[in-house]
Amino acid sequence: MLKVLFAMLLVFPQLSWGKSLASFEKRFEFIKEDGKVVEIRDKSLTVKFSIRPYLEFIKNALREEQRLMQNKGDYTYLIENLFADESQQLTGDKNHPTGTKFVLNSMLALKEIDFDKVFSDPKFNEVINKFEKKLTTEMSLGGFNVLARLDNAKFFYKKNVTYQIVKWALDFAKKRLSTIPLLNTASYVLVQVEQLIRERRTFHQNMLLYYFENFPESELGLEKEEVDLAVSSIYESRISWMAFWESNFAVANWDRYGMDKFYTQVRSANSVWRANRSIFSSTFKKINFAFKETEFKEELVIVNLFDQESLFQKRPAIAHFIDKPNFIKRKRMVLQLAQLGVSYLPLPSFIKSFAERYFKSFYEQHKLTEGSLYGYFEANELEQGMENIRNQYLNPFDPLKL
Repeated sequence: MLKVLFAMLLVFPQLSWGKSLASFEKRFEFIKEDGKVVEIRDKSLTVKFSIRPYLEFIKNALREEQRLMQNKGDYTYLIENLFADESQQLTGDKNHPTGTKFVLNSMLALKEIDFDKVFSDPKFNEVINKFEKKLTTEMSLGGFNVLARLDNAKFFYKKNVTYQIVKWALDFAKKRLSTIPLLNTASYVLVQVEQLIRERRTFHQNMLLYYFENFPESELGLEKEEVDLAVSSIYESRISWMAFWESNFAVANWDRYGMDKFYTQVRSANSVWRANRSIFSSTFKKINFAFKETEFKEELVIVNLFDQESLFQKRPAIAHFIDKPNFIKRKRMVLQLAQLGVSYLPLPSFIKSFAERYFKSFYEQHKLTEGSLYGYFEANELEQGMENIRNQYLNPFDPLKL
C-alpha cells in the first residue's frame, strides 16, 4: 500500500497529505518566563536509563552475525551485495583491500569470539556498571530532554561533558580488563552508548525543524522571534566543545545565527540536487528541506540531500528503499559491528581509525538528519514510514513512540 501511495506522489507531486499538529502538541513542551518561551523540551526523552537493553541488543546482533558466518561463501555474498558500489581502495593503496573487503574482514574477525563469555564476565560488568552510574548521575542533573534554550547562547556549549565520562570509563577499563576480547568489547560498548544517548537530542531537534519549516509560527504557538532563537539554540548545540570561536560567533549573532546556518544548508542541498539530478528520476516530490522522493536505478527511494552516500561515494545518500525497507537497517547494523571487528585486525592504529571513519561515513550523520523525515511521517500519520525510520535509527535508548 505504501508503495502505491508513494508512486502516486511521484506522478502527482502536487498531491500532499493532511498534516496534523496532534503529535507536535503531544511531544513538545514550551517553558515560559514572563510570557515568553525560553525553553523547548521533548517529553519523550526520558532520563530513565539502563545499559542492559543495549547489551542484549548488541549481543543478539553479534550472535546472529556469527550464525550467518557459518557458511563463509554465503556470508561473503551477503556483505558484497550490501556494498556493491564500494569498489574503491580504502587507503588509495592497491595493496590494501577495497572498502567492501575491509568491511568483510572486520566482520569475520568477530567469528570466533565467545561474546557470551565476554558479556557475563564480572570485571566487564563492573566497568559497565560504573560507567552507567556516572552517566545516570550526569543525566539526572537535567537538560537531556531540552532541545532548545532560547535565552542562553552558551547553554549547550557549557554542557558538553559526557565525553569526559567516556574518557574516564575507557581509562578504567584499561586498568581492570586484561584480555583483548574484554577490553575491545567494553571500549566499543562505552563509546557507542555515550554516542547513542547524546545523538537523541540531534534527531529530535531535526524533527522539530521539520515542524518549523512546514507550519506557521502561530499554529505552533510561537512568535517568529521565538522560532528564530530556537533554531539558533539548535545549531549552538552542535558546536564542538573545542570550537570556542564558533561559540563566541553564535553569541554575537544570536538572533539570526541558526537561520543563517539552516538556510546555508538548504541552499547547499538544492545545489546537490541540481548537480546530481541526472542520476535520479526527473519525477520527484519534495518532502522537506533535506529529503525528496524519487527513483534511483529504477527503484523507488527517498534521497537525503544533506549527507553524501559515504566517504567515497559523493552522491546524495539514499535514506530509504521503498521495495527494500530493511536494506538500510541491515547495512547500518553491519557497519556498526564492523567497528568492533576492526579492533581485532592486526593493523596499525591509524589504519583502524581511518576504517572506523569510513564505516561511520555511511550512517553516522545520515540517521540524525532522518529526524526531519520522521517528523514528516509523524505529522502525516504515516505509521509504516515511522516504523521504517525507527528500525534503521538503531537506537535502543530512543523508542520515539509517544
